[in-house]
Amino acid sequence: MTKSEKQSWEQERAKGHERFILRRGLLRAGLPFGIFMTLWIVLFPVFLHDPIPPIWEILVKFGFYTLGFGLFMGEVIWRGNERDYNKPTEDDDVA
Repeated sequence: MTKSEKQSWEQERAKGHERFILRRGLLRAGLPFGIFMTLWIVLFPVFLHDPIPPIWEILVKFGFYTLGFGLFMGEVIWRGNERDYNKPTEDDDVA
């Protein structure tokens, strides 16, 4: 991670872990995955000429996929950035 990347991560980090998980995890990763999986749940039976699952089942699965994947990916990205942030860079070695 370069010095400028570290500075931008410090700004993001200052906003808080929960906000990062909400924005990067749930909104940027979880929501698109949940939409994709919901479309898959609805369209796959249509192509097979099977009955479509009930709406409550579709909504529960949408919530599960969105929250599960979003929280997981948000935490993975946060930890990866923290790990890279704590590693020394070439700029740090020179100083």
